[in-house]
Amino acid sequence: MPTFHKFYLLILFVFSNLFYSYVWVDGKEEFKIKKLEYFAVLNDININTTTYPVSIRQLDSPNYSGPVTIGEMIEYKLLVKKNFKKKDNLVKLSSFSDTSPIRNIDDDWISKTSLSAQKSISSNNFSANLNVSIVEDSFDQKKYFFDGSNISVAMGNNALGFGYINRWWGPTHNNNLILSNYSRPSPGVYIKSLESFAFDNFFSFLGNLDYEVFINRLEKDRHIKNPFLIGTRVSINPLKNLQVSFSRTLTIGGEGRRENLTTLYKAFFGAFELADNPGAAGSTSEYDYSNQLAGFDIKYDLLIKDVLASFYVQEIAEDADQSPTSPFSGYIITFGSELKYQANGLLRAFIIEFTRTIADRHNSYIIEGLSKGRNIIYEHGTYKSGYRYRGLPIGAFIDTDSKYSQISYLREIRENHLLKTDFFYAEPNTDANGRNIWGSHGDPFYGIKTKYKLKISNNLSTSFVLTVSDKKLNYLDKSLNKNILGFIAEYNF
Repeated sequence: MPTFHKFYLLILFVFSNLFYSYVWVDGKEEFKIKKLEYFAVLNDININTTTYPVSIRQLDSPNYSGPVTIGEMIEYKLLVKKNFKKKDNLVKLSSFSDTSPIRNIDDDWISKTSLSAQKSISSNNFSANLNVSIVEDSFDQKKYFFDGSNISVAMGNNALGFGYINRWWGPTHNNNLILSNYSRPSPGVYIKSLESFAFDNFFSFLGNLDYEVFINRLEKDRHIKNPFLIGTRVSINPLKNLQVSFSRTLTIGGEGRRENLTTLYKAFFGAFELADNPGAAGSTSEYDYSNQLAGFDIKYDLLIKDVLASFYVQEIAEDADQSPTSPFSGYIITFGSELKYQANGLLRAFIIEFTRTIADRHNSYIIEGLSKGRNIIYEHGTYKSGYRYRGLPIGAFIDTDSKYSQISYLREIRENHLLKTDFFYAEPNTDANGRNIWGSHGDPFYGIKTKYKLKISNNLSTSFVLTVSDKKLNYLDKSLNKNILGFIAEYNF
């Protein structure tokens, strides 16, 4: 067992009687976040929920955009405590009749079957989480994973840590273009803000600000072994109910590649000088330093009586083409809207979202024999394994050169009983050329996914998932069943 795995075990079990609970909320808790968002906007409370994982401290120490009464503050605090207070230990079983490939932000299964055990401890300045999963997977030979395991130390308003963090950067619900939970999390170190902070000088117009930086290592079983994946994200809140964020990721280094500060500087700061763009007019570089994605996302919440309408867009660009006018080769986009309201104190939500991962705008160029803008997104001439980890996209699950639409309805039937229904239509790999996890045929498919989650007792909860598609899906070169049934059980203690 690697040394840092032994360190996890030592920290968690030697000190398990001294600390309790956890400090991070990931995407699988999205519905609870929705309830918090609804209450927050109704009462002029600002929270940033576009960057997962979200820290408990941020949720528990929000900023206020208007007058808030003591009663409203107390009610908000109680809502956070009620929804996000967890036990120290978790055992979870998930089992599906076949690999279930249609996954969104609140779906945390990957393998066909998995059994996991989790131990969490924390204090005011320290937290650790050990999660060990044993899996049956048709597409991955590895049998155990440490997804979600991490250790972090608080330093003022910053958290410094390392581990396997499930990230979701942006306001999207189905396809996140730059960082999603579709692939397994890769190991690495990170630093991020625990609470939003604001400037009291010239930069005060930015409003509340959050940030995160991470450096991860990707796997060895790829074209270039063990490259780094580096990510940076900054979010600001310049106006009430408006969240604007900027994200960037770099695949850099790896076996046989340069790994030094000069390389990092050239890749990160030299984009507009074409330092990372060999072959472009005006570029003096003969070395392709990295594969990059960068872009922005915007979310605006509009309260109409007691209905909260959210509108959002995410646009991400691939890195350099051979044009002297732009460091980017093309742009992809996700946009959507969500309506949230309450009926008899129970939350309802409608979501409509559209994703397009075809880079046929701006300076995307024509490769000989290929369509304009195709086979560019999530691909790279040097890092030929692409923007993937263990074979799955790090960004949008629909992969490159695709279109995807989804309409979702969420209904809280009664407290701790949730029904979610998704209607989806996909056009994967629209040019039927190049690599895509959904195959090279370019055949559209559609279907419905229904998930029913209920809490049986204080400690036990279960979920039932049924996905029905119009045809057998070609997924990672294998044919999946048209109807896929899944069962998930969690026991917290």
